Amino acid sequence: MALNEVKKNCYFLYGDDPVLLNERKSDILNTYFKGNPPEPAYFEGKGSFEEYRNALCGQSLFSSDTAVLIQNPFFLKKAVKSEKEEEQQKEFLETAREIPEETLLIILFEGKPDARTKVVKKLKKFCVAEEMGFIKPDQAAGIMAQILGERGKRFEPEAREYLEEVLSTWENVSRPLLEVEVEKIDLMTGKRVTVPKRVLEFSLPGYVNQGVFAFADALLSKKVKQILESTDKVFKDTSTEISGLGLISSKFRNIKILKEMERARMPESKIREALGMRSPYAYRYLKRDADKVTEKDAEWMLLGIFNYQLKKRMGDRDMSLKDLFLKYCMERR
Repeated sequence: MALNEVKKNCYFLYGDDPVLLNERKSDILNTYFKGNPPEPAYFEGKGSFEEYRNALCGQSLFSSDTAVLIQNPFFLKKAVKSEKEEEQQKEFLETAREIPEETLLIILFEGKPDARTKVVKKLKKFCVAEEMGFIKPDQAAGIMAQILGERGKRFEPEAREYLEEVLSTWENVSRPLLEVEVEKIDLMTGKRVTVPKRVLEFSLPGYVNQGVFAFADALLSKKVKQILESTDKVFKDTSTEISGLGLISSKFRNIKILKEMERARMPESKIREALGMRSPYAYRYLKRDADKVTEKDAEWMLLGIFNYQLKKRMGDRDMSLKDLFLKYCMERR
């Protein structure tokens, strides 16, 4: 084969999303062997160059089809050092480059391999290289809307705004996870073409603490009674306190930035760029929140959260979160 010709039976899959890696691997196996793949020779973090080559060259007694899966191989975790290993790696790559059509090779690596290394450069020259990474939170709502659109449905404007806000708080967004959510939403809405906000409020709680969004809305509106009743329910432990305060801090920080830039008469395009908001839905959601508070309110809350967290780290237990939120509601009226 030509030196830089990419083979259709050799795949190099890598990325941070293990679910997507596994799904793509299974899809390639089934597609290449037309739904009837052979039992693959599987190496998971182990094996040697010689064993890899033997697997690629060996054939079953019952079928000429061969599949070899090499997951997290040692040579992608650290560079080979000795001349002997260098030669063995070279022979393995030459064998992989020349495998016949009856043989399928899939190399999987969880993470991002060092693209500067010789072995990665060589693999990308003759393998179909695909990155299976997590989706950026600010892109997730758009992708979810696209998947839903393929089913002939769409989110109502209020639901889309809510979705933008929820997904922005997720650390790792996986496409398979979004597909599962869309399937659930599709079933819940039945023949209905549009998806209202209330469906999302019911469908997403398995992945995120929904209560903190309603709490944040109550805090922005300074609803004392709701704050009193829900603080202990929303901030139940260290984990929910960290994530919840992170969301609230992010809200007030964005409001502060928005108001500062509006005061400086900056155009919307510059404000959205500074906030990292590509979506008009997310920007409208922020504008709605910002209408409820002043710039001084935002400064007060950000400083209050900072002081609370600092005192807590120093072992001071005199102030509770409920005290902080109630003080904000009463003093910032």
